[in-house]
Amino acid sequence: MREKVDVANSVEILNENLRSVARVAEWAEVMGYDCPKKFARCFLKHYYERPQAYLKYARVKSIVSDLREGNLSNFKIAIKHGIPDEVALNKFVNYHLGCSPTCVKRMTAEQVKTCIGKFGSKVR
Repeated sequence: MREKVDVANSVEILNENLRSVARVAEWAEVMGYDCPKKFARCFLKHYYERPQAYLKYARVKSIVSDLREGNLSNFKIAIKHGIPDEVALNKFVNYHLGCSPTCVKRMTAEQVKTCIGKFGSKVR
């Protein structure tokens, strides 16, 4: 058994391991928890938010950031975030933000902020 990391550091740990963490169970394992439910309860108690919701928010925010930078292809962005390919990336972004990755690239900074704000309003 690995030593448990304090749940207060879980957001930083998630951001460092976003590529390898796609589920709460994987996040709990990185944090040193044997039981994902125990981690979820501790996270909820500390942040007043479910870890699954925050995980989605962090992934969407990171994907949008990579799309806006424009240095990587959609395929490479997908792989970087543990998504199988650009088609799955397109579906993920469309589902969560209601627009395509290309649309996100073309948005102004204010539009992106509003779009992520609507998605993440329940998370913060």
